[in-house]
Amino acid sequence: MEKGKWSNVWLGALILAVVLTGCAAGNVKFAATDSKVDMSKYSAVAVKVTNDAGGTCPADVPQNLEGAVINQLQTTFSGAFETVRPSPTGDENEMLAEVHIVKYKKGSRFARAMLIGLGSSKISTDVIISDSKSKQPLKSGKLLLVWAIGGVVGASRGIEDLVNDAGAKVADSIVACKSGTETVDGRPRASAKDEEKTEK
Repeated sequence: MEKGKWSNVWLGALILAVVLTGCAAGNVKFAATDSKVDMSKYSAVAVKVTNDAGGTCPADVPQNLEGAVINQLQTTFSGAFETVRPSPTGDENEMLAEVHIVKYKKGSRFARAMLIGLGSSKISTDVIISDSKSKQPLKSGKLLLVWAIGGVVGASRGIEDLVNDAGAKVADSIVACKSGTETVDGRPRASAKDEEKTEK
């Protein structure tokens, strides 16, 4: 390959690395110490979002994140639960998903447009899945999303988009917990059926 072509390849790789670094990639990662629990019995889920980040997080963000999670569960994952609600009822068939916003940084579109790494937006949450009736915690996980890419692309998305991304990823993790395929320490956990096949 000619020198000029190699230069183009390396340039493309560098651009890709920068994009991946700045993208809001990631999933809710659950602790490997959590026990394997059959959650298929839950036909309802209640979603509750609270602000543990203090004054850096505006009052409307928890409500917006809660709405994003519920919307995803009712649309993208409409077949996972018969009922999706914002407040727990304590029913025996209800799963409670508590989302705690632990870090929030609005960032700046203008600063990102100037240079990558400046004005980055960030949202970090703890996710706790419990049995609604007994209040017994079943799963606990963490999610961190950062948007730091520079230039026009970096300025095209704001913290509002990051909140929506977080809502989609939390909703996905709730459904994954029900099916037993949640991400554990960066790897998808095998479902109960897959584990049975592996043992055989």
